[in-house]
Amino acid sequence: MGIFRYIVQGVGWELGSQAAREGIDALKQQEKDAPVEKPLTEREQKKLAKAQADEAERLRKEKAAAIARKQAEIEAQLQELKKRK
Repeated sequence: MGIFRYIVQGVGWELGSQAAREGIDALKQQEKDAPVEKPLTEREQKKLAKAQADEAERLRKEKAAAIARKQAEIEAQLQELKKRK
């Protein structure tokens, strides 16, 4: 039984090492195939910053408008309740 065990272990080690090599080769191939991102130029950075600032301003305005609409709705309901009394 002892020699059979060592043969099975040897086969297991060989299968494991082959699987590891294949995995490593696949990762290396992915790294080669992956597009390399070039750093943004100064102009692109400014454009991105402006777009982000514009988006933040648009969201702020939308939020302010929603608050104003809700407040106007509350005021209208309050006036309606005052008229009922």
